[in-house]
Amino acid sequence: KAAARPDLAPDGVRRLDIARLGEILGDRELDPPIHGLMVWCANPAVHQIDAGHVWDGLGRDDLFTVVVEHFLTDTARFADIVLPSTTQLEHFDIQGAWGHTYISVNRPAIAPLGEALSHGEILRRLARRMGLDHPALHESDEAIAASALPEGVTLDAFDERNWRKAAPPRPDLRGKALPIAGPVPEPDAAPEGGLRLLTPKSHYFMNSTFVNMPRQRSAEGEPWVDLHPDDARHRHVGDGQRVRVRSDRGSLEATARISDGILRGVAAMPGRWWGEADGTDAVGNLLFGPSWSPGGQAAHNDFYVSVEPVEAAPAGQAAD
Repeated sequence: KAAARPDLAPDGVRRLDIARLGEILGDRELDPPIHGLMVWCANPAVHQIDAGHVWDGLGRDDLFTVVVEHFLTDTARFADIVLPSTTQLEHFDIQGAWGHTYISVNRPAIAPLGEALSHGEILRRLARRMGLDHPALHESDEAIAASALPEGVTLDAFDERNWRKAAPPRPDLRGKALPIAGPVPEPDAAPEGGLRLLTPKSHYFMNSTFVNMPRQRSAEGEPWVDLHPDDARHRHVGDGQRVRVRSDRGSLEATARISDGILRGVAAMPGRWWGEADGTDAVGNLLFGPSWSPGGQAAHNDFYVSVEPVEAAPAGQAAD
């Protein structure tokens, strides 16, 4: 929060929820309208819920989009300008982590290649061109990183080793309840023959990161949909068969994997595949519509799909 500097936002500045990006970009009555979008550290064309509306919004002729990226992602393909970003090998940063309490420092191993710039440097240059002179908008990457460190920890503590443990205090949640925004809706009943669609992380991708890396892509193989044997048998789907996964939003093709490791009534499509033209066009979020939990989070797991064979199953694999 200290590095984000919310105190710099002028009073009255509106905040728009990125989870509703498709809805926001498609709202022609929004006042004032959105005519500019800058994206970094994200690939919303793939990992946002309601991806169909996100694609429609990103494709607007009157939207000027800048994407800071290393690769030509699905989102970058919609950009008017793509700015080259430095990689982890080229810039200074600090990292926390999920599941443990160590902080590590990332020191650049090489100078930035070509015209690549760190996100901090891009925004500093943008601030200068816009005539914004607040000192916080011109701090170095090291100064920004230092402001994000826990209280009592400084960058000097990382001089001899590039990591240290900094356990946060344990929260006291006794007698406290989390607020819910608005009434809790009743869950939708499953349509007849419908399977609840899950899109969990794959073993070889990190959300939509690494999908374009040959090694990870080869290890993952291809887009899969996992089905319980009973659900597959009912739909005459065999293991390894090409199937069509369909919702009221659209359809895509994948290869079926039959396993009793998945619950009945569920179809799981691991990974955040990009929408490419090589037969792996399996952006699972294209099947999702706009839906949010009472707390405002995207309801990724509240949609149902049908699964059907593209062609007849190989002999001996389809059920009666």
